[in-house]
Amino acid sequence: MISHLETCPQMAKGLEGVRVIEVAATIAAPFAGKLMADLGATVVKVEPPQGEPLRHQGPFRDGLHHREGGGLHFALNGGKRSLILDLHTPEGQERLAGLAAQADILLHDHPAGAMAALGLDYERLAAGNPRLVMASLTPFGQSGPHRNYAAADLTLIHGGGWGWLCPTGSDRPDDPPIKPFGQHALIMAGMHGAMAAQAAYYGALTHGRGEHIDLSVQEVVASMLEQNLTKYTYEGLVTSRLGIHFFGPWGFYPCKDGRLFLVIVEEDQWDRLKELMGRPEWAEWEVFADVYLRGENMDVLNVYLSEWTAGWSVEELFHLCQRNRICVAPVFTFEQLCKEPHLRERGFLTEREHPTAGTVTMPGAPYRLKESWWRLPAPAPDLGEANGRSAELFSPRPGGTQTESPGKEALTAATNPDGGRLPLEGVRVLDLTWVWAGPFCTLQLAHLGADVIKVESSLRPDLARRIQIYPQGMEEGLNRSGYFNQWGQGKRSVAINLQTPEGIELVKALAARSDVVIDNFATGVTGRLGLDAAALHAVNPDLIVASITGYGQTGPLRDYMGYGPAIVPLGGITSITGYGDGQPQEVGISYGDPNGGIYTAFAIVAALNARRLHGGGQVIELSLWEAICNTAIEGWVGHVMGAGHVPMGNRDPRFAPHNVYRCTGEDAWIAIAVTDDAQWQSLCRAIGQPDLAGDARYEELAGRKAHEDEIDRIVAAWCATRERWEITRHLQAAGVPAYPSQSNKDLTEDPHLVARDYFTRLPHPEVGTRIHPGIPWKLRHARNGVRSPAPCLGADTDAVLTELLGKSKEELQELREREVLV
Repeated sequence: MISHLETCPQMAKGLEGVRVIEVAATIAAPFAGKLMADLGATVVKVEPPQGEPLRHQGPFRDGLHHREGGGLHFALNGGKRSLILDLHTPEGQERLAGLAAQADILLHDHPAGAMAALGLDYERLAAGNPRLVMASLTPFGQSGPHRNYAAADLTLIHGGGWGWLCPTGSDRPDDPPIKPFGQHALIMAGMHGAMAAQAAYYGALTHGRGEHIDLSVQEVVASMLEQNLTKYTYEGLVTSRLGIHFFGPWGFYPCKDGRLFLVIVEEDQWDRLKELMGRPEWAEWEVFADVYLRGENMDVLNVYLSEWTAGWSVEELFHLCQRNRICVAPVFTFEQLCKEPHLRERGFLTEREHPTAGTVTMPGAPYRLKESWWRLPAPAPDLGEANGRSAELFSPRPGGTQTESPGKEALTAATNPDGGRLPLEGVRVLDLTWVWAGPFCTLQLAHLGADVIKVESSLRPDLARRIQIYPQGMEEGLNRSGYFNQWGQGKRSVAINLQTPEGIELVKALAARSDVVIDNFATGVTGRLGLDAAALHAVNPDLIVASITGYGQTGPLRDYMGYGPAIVPLGGITSITGYGDGQPQEVGISYGDPNGGIYTAFAIVAALNARRLHGGGQVIELSLWEAICNTAIEGWVGHVMGAGHVPMGNRDPRFAPHNVYRCTGEDAWIAIAVTDDAQWQSLCRAIGQPDLAGDARYEELAGRKAHEDEIDRIVAAWCATRERWEITRHLQAAGVPAYPSQSNKDLTEDPHLVARDYFTRLPHPEVGTRIHPGIPWKLRHARNGVRSPAPCLGADTDAVLTELLGKSKEELQELREREVLV
């Protein structure tokens, strides 16, 4: 077997030989396909004669429409092939079925109600290829009362609960909740779909049976709301965009030449900030004594902090604070990002040739791989370039078979088909992560069947266990935080003290029996502990080692702190998110964390497949900053194509009306998005304005965008006297995308989410049965639902060390007495 440390140029690497079909109606499937194409998969885009919608979305250089020159087509379709098939005809569907018979994965994002008419029938396609994995990325999934609802990214962001939280810490109750700039509901759906599809493909390699993934975009959004869902299900608190953070300080602070984002979550960081400020008297007041009191008194705290920060330039204070291990971040624009020295020194920035814009600077890989499978994409394909050459689309599979294995015992333990088997059953993940980015990653792997073993210690408990979200009337405790109990679902916990040599040796012994080890320690920590990739590969050469840091393991800023909320300003999204006054705003959640987590999960599952196909391990190094730059692709291409996006609330660069409108009831809002001429005609009739439908000023997209203020006034007046669900049902009956902007409480009562059995209710030994967000996809053949509640700290120590390392009761007791297991 070839070790991951060896080089074998003649051997296929990464996802080479993996065959993917992409049938797209939105940005979701192209984003998923890009992740696979970038690692070597053959991705064939099946497009209608006029081309997929992404080709026409732009932005276009100088506003000139060019089918091959749109910014998003350029950014997301590089390295793919394009095959024109009219799937509305029997001939087109037959050719799709023939292509699917040769494929490994089929990705699509067409609505549930449109699938049959396009021949996207899993049962039919799987009859010709039982190993086919089909991922259906639909707005509301394929079951439940809203499965056929019309949708746009705006309605999904608000319908999934994210929009309700944005902008964070708002003091503008008369203004609506807003969305982060871009199509982040659909992008996240693409990323989750790519990861789940790769996992299902791994399952097909293992047991010879494919899978149909029914992914709901709304559920993906609802699965990323940080602490907000459990703030309601544990404490009964309805969170919103209004008010303050429960940690403090947290937010934007004025400097001489701009604003700086600051977040402090641990007391030692506050002590260092006080030292920098010269220990002013006010900083010692009792009202600022801990992180929660500072959050409660943020209005007062901000006055004093702002006086101090205003005396510095952004760059001076950024570097001063970071050198003292205080998490701050500037609000970078995309122009600044294209020149950023740290990104350039790390080789992240790439130069690519656009057919009309010339040489442009684009984001590179969202992760660095020791075995460098990621490649700079070839140009995006011309429409139909593969027609007439379809016989050569799919190259032979590596080794001539899908089922050959490099012989890893942990991966070949179960080879017989089993109707209940999850795709990653048999995969063992040693989880050294904490808080959110890493745990979000390993949660996805647990959802897909991996045995995730969390290594932790009561001597320095995971911050997630200490976040004060406890059931009403219950004392605090390390096993009672709703935050941890959400992101710890489906995992096991072993208590090992990493400050002892024996603890390190135990982790190495577990790594020798694992498939994946992941951490999100600060840069350099694993090296100091003796648990870096080199040390782990010394005991297990086929191991996949993943590490998540804020700024990456190399580069001039490698030691800087990068908490999830501070990553968003760094990555450009903040600079174009906000109301129309141009002031950048927070995006509602600590988006850098789940974004980095899902990228890492995808890279891990892709590496599992590469190991199974080609042999060898991998080292994955993810920078949260570089990952968010990839996700901010719409802002990035807007800059390089000259579009120059600015904050615009809920509005869209192309579509109108596209906004959130006040309804009857307290702080009640409805998201409405019209994305084509037919929906505009339907909206006009539905709101009793048929004359608008015939008004030449509004006939086309450009005209509606030019008269957006006037249209918004008309729609707002109609919504203002109606209840939000009444509006939703009325407009959806007319085929117009509409959905309430939902709070955490609203989500738990959403009839569609309830009907799809999205939420999980598992009994926990200390907090009882609580509602948690569940899994945003359903599988056709495997078991669905979260397998177990979050573990109590160290609950599985004895079982894991006995099962995997053969430790006796006496040995375990001796290790406890020496505080190795604690």
